[in-house]
Amino acid sequence: MKRRMFTKVTAGLMAMSLLLSACAGAGGQGGGGGGGGMELAAIIAQLTETYPPETARGEGVGGILNYGLVSASHFAGLINPVFAISADDGTIRDFAFTDFLHLVPGNMLGHNGPAWFEYDVENATFTMHFHDDTVMYWHDGVPVTMYDLEFAVMTIAHPATASPRFSAENGIPSLLGMDEYRAGTTDTIAGIQVFNNGRSIQFSYTRLIPAMLFGVHATPIPRHIWENIPFAEMEDHAHTRSNIIGNGPFIIQNIVPGESVALVRNDNYWLGAPKLDGINIRVIHPDLIGEAMLAGTFDLVHTFPDASINDYIDRATNFAFYSTLNRRFDFMGFRFGFFDHATSTITHNPDTIINCIHLRRAIGYSRDEATVADSVFHGFRFPISTTLIPWQGDFMRTDMAGFIRFDLDYANQILDDAGYTWHDGEQFRRLPNGEQFELVWIVADSPAAQTTTPHHQQNWAQVGLNVVLYEGGLVEFNHRITTLDEDLDRGTIHMYDAAWLKGSNPNPAALWGPTSPLNDTRYYSDRLSQILDNIESDQAWDQEWLIQQYFDWQLAVYEEVPWIPLLTNVRMVSVNNRVLNFSLERGDGIREVSYMASHLWDLSRDTPYVR
Repeated sequence: MKRRMFTKVTAGLMAMSLLLSACAGAGGQGGGGGGGGMELAAIIAQLTETYPPETARGEGVGGILNYGLVSASHFAGLINPVFAISADDGTIRDFAFTDFLHLVPGNMLGHNGPAWFEYDVENATFTMHFHDDTVMYWHDGVPVTMYDLEFAVMTIAHPATASPRFSAENGIPSLLGMDEYRAGTTDTIAGIQVFNNGRSIQFSYTRLIPAMLFGVHATPIPRHIWENIPFAEMEDHAHTRSNIIGNGPFIIQNIVPGESVALVRNDNYWLGAPKLDGINIRVIHPDLIGEAMLAGTFDLVHTFPDASINDYIDRATNFAFYSTLNRRFDFMGFRFGFFDHATSTITHNPDTIINCIHLRRAIGYSRDEATVADSVFHGFRFPISTTLIPWQGDFMRTDMAGFIRFDLDYANQILDDAGYTWHDGEQFRRLPNGEQFELVWIVADSPAAQTTTPHHQQNWAQVGLNVVLYEGGLVEFNHRITTLDEDLDRGTIHMYDAAWLKGSNPNPAALWGPTSPLNDTRYYSDRLSQILDNIESDQAWDQEWLIQQYFDWQLAVYEEVPWIPLLTNVRMVSVNNRVLNFSLERGDGIREVSYMASHLWDLSRDTPYVR
């Protein structure tokens, strides 16, 4: 059988058409000219060398590890692989659930998890098999089978759940029989077949795309728990928010909603009982975490605030910092319309003033991220010029300047040429039609945002733009998410700040596609849609051609300005000196000390070190 091969991409450091002509005036400036991509790679490499990725290894005494979840808000509490979307919920989920497939260096699927896989491009199938030594149980003692993964995919695909996991990048929408299933004419998906006594599963698609090798949905949910619960009730059900039944190394024993989670060791974990007796997770405000680490309150903090690291580097004698290239991507998005969750379609708002591309460009060039990165985050975050980040390796362009350039004169010139005029005695410009206007900006509250928000507003005011905060100030983190996801603002918000933790799959469709509910910009264009189609085409099995599509995507985003890339960073983790066998490296998989191997974490003594 002829098979087209897709080689591993290294993880090295290296719309609307009418929107583009929605206002007359200034032309754009190219995104080339060098964006310092190679310099950024060198800086990141130096940081990760200074702060290594792994603690000491050894045998410890077990015990309870205290885990700090740094956040200015409560966690949402969707501890279910079908619904979990926030990074904090995902962190908790990873202790309670285990995926059937795990990633290897290069951010591609490997064969080192509970299952291995094979695929057939010509017949458009992707098949998973449990390894012969894989014996796995749910936390209530029921055996885990591939029927549980089938049910997870059926749940994601059902319209009543409106799951954010229903995405072209993981292939679920293109399963055979998906249209009939979503229309309600059948209660099964023809393209899923479980066999070999529940130890194998085959997915059949209309076609197989390379993106699936970076990640298919491989996290099960317990069918025996969920099969008699209506899909529409699952998101708010106790089994999603409190009484969690998982298959991971730790069992959720108690949840204080939004505040803390107590987990105990799963003695029936498929790789053996974890070394720790349990993990206590507690939300801690960013302003308080440094002193809490010095006091030994926490053994491990998943992400130490960039803005505070310099205050503790010299004082941290009882704990140490460890680092790795991060998946974080900070950006400013613009709002162009509304999303219909029932039909998964975007409706363009023809009346929003943000339709003017020249206004968006001026906003970008008058936003000063370099000062923010240096002064607020002390060099642990870095301005980024493209939608893809260093963590995504060779797919990221390093030859683009993007909006890293801060240039108030150029921003003023763009607005002048586009007809945004000042009237005598007025502080702010008017629209080309002479009307006064303001730009409404939604930003989640955090210590950093309290400093950076007025800084940006002041710069925008210098080019005559009146930028005001939604509801009069910074908003609670989850309120920002709900407002954007559900379009509660009804078109009153023009721009927003947000961040994503990028997944293993570089395909932009899940975050920015025209049918994705996660695309809070509500933007699409023929050009971007065509590139997304190219990325998912048969030709994309040609790696060199695929990389060029990603390069074209990054340039198109710069030229159309539906959102503006802002920052990325090195992830800094603080770990008490008593912790053993913790690593930020992906390694060769979960069976050895690696990022996902929390079952191997241990403690060298009963009490934490205190400064």
